[in-house]
Amino acid sequence: MNFKFLDSKSIFFFLLLGLAQITIPSCGSCTTKENKITNNLKDSIIKEITIKKDTSFLVEKIAVDIQIPKGKIKGTILMLPGWNFSRMDCCEKSKFCQKAKAQGFLLVMPEMGKSVYAPQIYPETRVDWKKYPTRTWLIDTLIPFLQKQFNVLLKGDNNFIYGISTGARGVALIALHSKDIFQAGAALSGDYDQTQMPNDNLMKGYYGTCEKFKKRWEGDENPLLSASKITIPLFLGHGEKDAVVPNIQSKQFYKKLKEINPKTKSVLIIGSKAGHNYAFWDSQTEAVLKYFASYSVKK
Repeated sequence: MNFKFLDSKSIFFFLLLGLAQITIPSCGSCTTKENKITNNLKDSIIKEITIKKDTSFLVEKIAVDIQIPKGKIKGTILMLPGWNFSRMDCCEKSKFCQKAKAQGFLLVMPEMGKSVYAPQIYPETRVDWKKYPTRTWLIDTLIPFLQKQFNVLLKGDNNFIYGISTGARGVALIALHSKDIFQAGAALSGDYDQTQMPNDNLMKGYYGTCEKFKKRWEGDENPLLSASKITIPLFLGHGEKDAVVPNIQSKQFYKKLKEINPKTKSVLIIGSKAGHNYAFWDSQTEAVLKYFASYSVKK
C-alpha cells in the first residue's frame, strides 16, 4: 500500500517507528523475537494515535481529507461525492459538513473523481477513466488503512455512509458488498438499476454495453436486483423534477427493499419540486443527520 502524509504528526510517527526498529538487535537466531517486538511496538503506537485536527493525506496517490468536530467524536461519516465532483464539493456548496461536525461526526472524504464505484477496471473501461478509484479500493484499501492508522471506521462503532448522485449509487453498492462496518446509509438522487438506462454513458464507459455484458449490468453491480443482500437501513431521497437521474430509480429501489423486508427501516423522501442539485441535497441534511443519530449508540 502506498500512502503519503501531509501533516507533521504522521512524519514524526514514521521517524519514531524507524528509530524503534534500529534499536532492535539483528541476528539470525533472534529473527522471530525481533519481528514480535517490532510488531508489538508498531501496534502499540498505532493504537495511541488520535486525530486532533483536520488532516489531508494520500492513499495510493488518492487524496483523502478527514475533518474533525470540535467536541467529542460521536460517529464517523464516509462521504461519497457525485461523478466528477470534488471531495470538498459538498462542504463548499451545502451545510452538510458544518452541521454534521456540529453534531459530533468525524468526516472522511476521498477524492473519487469520475468513479462509478465499480469493483474493478474492465478492458472495456474508457482509457481516460481507468485512473479513478474503484469500490474495491474503498473497501479493501482505504477503510483498512483508516482502521489501522487512525482507529476510524472500526467495526461496532457509529459509522455511516453518505452519498449524492453517483455517490448515492456508491452507498448502495458498499452497503451491498461490505458487512459489519456501517450502521446506516443515506443515498440522495442515485441510480440503482442501470438496466433501465442501457444507453447511460457512465455505465457503458465502465462496464461496457449492457447487450454484451449483461452479467455486469444485472449481477452484484445492480443494487436493485441484489437488494436482498443489503442488511443496513437506507435513507433514500430524490427530487421529483430530477432531469439527470429519473426519480423512479429511488422509488423502485425503495419498493424492492420493502418487498424483501416489510419491516425495513429504510425510508424514501421525494422532493415534490426538487431537481438534481445542492438545493435539494442540502434540504435533506437535517433529516439525514437525525436518521444517523437514531442508529448511533452512546458510548
